[in-house]
Amino acid sequence: MNITKFFKMKRWSPWTAGIAAGVAASLSIVLTGKTLGVSGGFETIASMIANSAGFVPPSNAFFNRVKPPVFDSQLILLIGIFAGALLASLFSGDFKVRTLPDDEWKKRFGVSKFKRAAILFTGCFLMTTGAGIAGGCTSGLGISATMLLSPAGFLFIAGVFASGIITILLIYGRK
Repeated sequence: MNITKFFKMKRWSPWTAGIAAGVAASLSIVLTGKTLGVSGGFETIASMIANSAGFVPPSNAFFNRVKPPVFDSQLILLIGIFAGALLASLFSGDFKVRTLPDDEWKKRFGVSKFKRAAILFTGCFLMTTGAGIAGGCTSGLGISATMLLSPAGFLFIAGVFASGIITILLIYGRK
Protein backbone atom coordinates (compact mmCIF):
# COMPACT_ATOMS: atom_id res chain seq x y z
CA MET A 1 0.00 0.00 0.00
CA ASN A 2 1.38 3.41 -0.86
CA ILE A 3 1.64 6.14 1.75
CA THR A 4 -1.02 8.35 0.13
CA LYS A 5 -3.61 5.58 0.23
CA PHE A 6 -2.65 4.81 3.82
CA PHE A 7 -3.35 8.36 5.02
CA LYS A 8 -6.59 8.56 3.04
CA MET A 9 -8.04 5.46 4.74
CA LYS A 10 -11.26 6.16 6.62
CA ARG A 11 -10.35 3.81 9.46
CA TRP A 12 -7.07 2.51 10.75
CA SER A 13 -6.62 -0.84 12.35
CA PRO A 14 -6.65 -0.58 16.16
CA TRP A 15 -3.30 -2.38 16.06
CA THR A 16 -1.80 0.30 13.82
CA ALA A 17 -3.20 3.11 15.97
CA GLY A 18 -2.01 1.41 19.17
CA ILE A 19 1.48 0.85 17.83
CA ALA A 20 1.63 4.47 16.62
CA ALA A 21 0.56 5.71 20.08
CA GLY A 22 3.17 3.50 21.73
CA VAL A 23 5.91 4.73 19.40
CA ALA A 24 4.87 8.35 20.01
CA ALA A 25 4.88 7.84 23.79
CA SER A 26 8.28 6.13 23.66
CA LEU A 27 9.77 8.84 21.45
CA SER A 28 8.43 11.48 23.82
CA ILE A 29 10.33 9.93 26.72
CA VAL A 30 13.51 9.35 24.70
CA LEU A 31 13.60 12.74 22.98
CA THR A 32 12.19 15.08 25.63
CA GLY A 33 12.48 13.14 28.88
CA LYS A 34 8.74 13.74 29.42
CA THR A 35 5.74 11.48 29.15
CA LEU A 36 2.79 12.31 26.91
CA GLY A 37 0.07 14.38 28.48
CA VAL A 38 -2.64 16.71 27.24
CA SER A 39 -4.78 17.86 30.17
CA GLY A 40 -2.08 20.28 31.28
CA GLY A 41 -2.47 22.02 27.91
CA PHE A 42 -5.88 23.27 28.95
CA GLU A 43 -4.40 24.57 32.20
CA THR A 44 -1.67 26.32 30.21
CA ILE A 45 -4.31 28.02 28.04
CA ALA A 46 -6.17 29.10 31.19
CA SER A 47 -2.89 30.43 32.60
CA MET A 48 -2.17 32.38 29.41
CA ILE A 49 -5.65 33.92 29.39
CA ALA A 50 -5.68 34.70 33.11
CA ASN A 51 -2.17 36.18 33.10
CA SER A 52 -2.73 38.28 29.97
CA ALA A 53 -5.99 39.63 31.43
CA GLY A 54 -4.24 40.51 34.67
CA PHE A 55 -6.31 38.12 36.80
CA VAL A 56 -3.34 36.32 38.34
CA PRO A 57 -1.61 37.92 41.32
CA PRO A 58 2.16 37.36 41.63
CA SER A 59 1.55 35.24 44.73
CA ASN A 60 -0.51 32.65 42.78
CA ALA A 61 1.77 29.62 42.84
CA PHE A 62 -0.23 27.52 40.40
CA PHE A 63 -0.46 29.92 37.45
CA ASN A 64 2.99 31.41 38.03
CA ARG A 65 5.15 28.38 38.88
CA VAL A 66 3.27 25.10 38.36
CA LYS A 67 1.52 26.08 35.10
CA PRO A 68 3.14 29.31 33.93
CA PRO A 69 1.85 30.86 30.70
CA VAL A 70 4.47 29.25 28.45
CA PHE A 71 4.23 27.21 25.27
CA ASP A 72 4.99 23.76 26.73
CA SER A 73 4.97 20.20 25.39
CA GLN A 74 1.42 19.52 26.62
CA LEU A 75 0.06 22.54 24.77
CA ILE A 76 1.94 21.52 21.62
CA LEU A 77 0.48 18.01 21.88
CA LEU A 78 -3.02 19.42 22.40
CA ILE A 79 -2.70 21.61 19.29
CA GLY A 80 -1.25 18.63 17.39
CA ILE A 81 -4.21 16.42 18.31
CA PHE A 82 -6.70 18.96 16.97
CA ALA A 83 -4.63 19.63 13.84
CA GLY A 84 -4.05 15.90 13.23
CA ALA A 85 -7.74 15.09 13.60
CA LEU A 86 -8.64 17.89 11.19
CA LEU A 87 -6.05 16.79 8.63
CA ALA A 88 -7.07 13.13 8.93
CA SER A 89 -10.73 13.98 8.34
CA LEU A 90 -9.84 16.20 5.38
CA PHE A 91 -7.52 13.60 3.77
CA SER A 92 -10.03 10.77 4.22
CA GLY A 93 -12.92 12.86 2.92
CA ASP A 94 -14.87 12.48 6.16
CA PHE A 95 -14.77 16.11 7.25
CA LYS A 96 -18.18 17.63 7.85
CA VAL A 97 -19.74 19.90 10.38
CA ARG A 98 -22.49 18.03 12.12
CA THR A 99 -24.62 18.33 15.16
CA LEU A 100 -26.17 15.64 17.18
CA PRO A 101 -28.47 14.47 18.81
CA ASP A 102 -28.61 11.01 17.34
CA ASP A 103 -31.69 8.82 17.58
CA GLU A 104 -30.64 7.30 20.91
CA TRP A 105 -30.09 10.76 22.36
CA LYS A 106 -33.49 11.96 21.16
CA LYS A 107 -35.22 8.96 22.74
CA ARG A 108 -33.49 9.48 26.06
CA PHE A 109 -33.25 13.28 26.40
CA GLY A 110 -35.34 14.90 23.66
CA VAL A 111 -34.19 17.08 20.79
CA SER A 112 -32.78 20.03 22.76
CA LYS A 113 -29.32 20.98 21.55
CA PHE A 114 -28.92 23.23 24.61
CA LYS A 115 -29.54 20.26 26.91
CA ARG A 116 -26.95 18.22 24.99
CA ALA A 117 -24.43 21.07 25.20
CA ALA A 118 -25.02 21.44 28.94
CA ILE A 119 -24.58 17.70 29.58
CA LEU A 120 -21.47 17.54 27.38
CA PHE A 121 -19.96 20.59 29.09
CA THR A 122 -20.65 19.08 32.51
CA GLY A 123 -19.12 15.76 31.46
CA CYS A 124 -16.02 17.44 30.03
CA PHE A 125 -15.66 19.58 33.15
CA LEU A 126 -15.89 16.50 35.38
CA MET A 127 -13.40 14.58 33.21
CA THR A 128 -10.88 17.44 33.22
CA THR A 129 -11.31 17.94 36.97
CA GLY A 130 -10.82 14.21 37.50
CA ALA A 131 -7.70 14.27 35.34
CA GLY A 132 -6.30 17.07 37.48
CA ILE A 133 -7.06 15.20 40.70
CA ALA A 134 -5.65 11.94 39.31
CA GLY A 135 -2.47 13.68 38.17
CA GLY A 136 -2.96 13.05 34.46
CA CYS A 137 -5.27 12.40 31.57
CA THR A 138 -5.88 9.50 29.24
CA SER A 139 -2.61 10.10 27.41
CA GLY A 140 -0.63 10.90 30.55
CA LEU A 141 -1.90 8.14 32.81
CA GLY A 142 -3.62 5.77 30.41
CA ILE A 143 -0.83 5.53 27.87
CA SER A 144 2.40 6.83 29.38
CA ALA A 145 1.99 5.69 32.99
CA THR A 146 0.69 2.27 31.98
CA MET A 147 3.56 1.91 29.50
CA LEU A 148 5.92 2.56 32.40
CA LEU A 149 3.98 -0.04 34.50
CA SER A 150 2.92 2.59 37.02
CA PRO A 151 0.12 1.46 39.37
CA ALA A 152 -1.51 4.88 38.93
CA GLY A 153 -1.91 4.16 35.21
CA PHE A 154 -3.62 0.83 35.82
CA LEU A 155 -5.92 2.36 38.46
CA PHE A 156 -6.78 5.16 36.05
CA ILE A 157 -7.65 2.74 33.23
CA ALA A 158 -9.83 0.69 35.61
CA GLY A 159 -11.59 3.90 36.67
CA VAL A 160 -12.15 4.95 33.06
CA PHE A 161 -13.73 1.61 32.19
CA ALA A 162 -15.88 1.56 35.34
CA SER A 163 -17.11 5.14 34.87
CA GLY A 164 -17.69 4.51 31.15
CA ILE A 165 -19.88 1.50 31.89
CA ILE A 166 -21.86 3.44 34.50
CA THR A 167 -22.28 6.41 32.13
CA ILE A 168 -23.48 4.24 29.25
CA LEU A 169 -25.98 2.49 31.54
CA LEU A 170 -27.27 5.86 32.79
CA ILE A 171 -27.60 7.35 29.32
CA TYR A 172 -28.72 4.40 27.22
CA GLY A 173 -30.07 1.96 29.78
CA ARG A 174 -29.59 -1.82 29.61
CA LYS A 175 -29.84 -2.34 25.84
